[in-house]
Amino acid sequence: MFQNPVGDNGNQFYGFPEVDWNYPGYIRVASDFVIQPLASPEQRTLIPNPRELGYTATWVRDHMTGLDPIPHYTSTCLVALSKIANKELIIDFAPVHVPHHEDVVVYATGWAGKFIPLMGRILSDLALDGRTPFDISHFRLGHRFFHRIDKGNRE
Repeated sequence: MFQNPVGDNGNQFYGFPEVDWNYPGYIRVASDFVIQPLASPEQRTLIPNPRELGYTATWVRDHMTGLDPIPHYTSTCLVALSKIANKELIIDFAPVHVPHHEDVVVYATGWAGKFIPLMGRILSDLALDGRTPFDISHFRLGHRFFHRIDKGNRE
């Protein structure tokens, strides 16, 4: 469910159906936004953000009739998020200052676990053929974000 954010509530949620190999009788519903991103993986705890859990519980209560809105099993997810505006996913070739850049395919940042089969296809297309039939223009870096380091001016 992708809705417009309201305050610090990113208002995006996802879910997975029940599986018999992981908490039978339960489905996974989680937020697809971060209220307070971590600056470093060392800051990670295994304690979910209580506000994110609260927003998810409220969304479940309001939209998923028949589910208990109180979380019974919680977890956290460590994911790298882009700081480049409107670039939740980055898919492109390496910038020109990287040796053999035309042979290096880059995928970085974002919640793409749900799209792994498609991502694998796109990345293999790029690596093997140098192109993909899928429109990835929105995810490309454009290489204007990269700047060559002038090693002559370093102290």
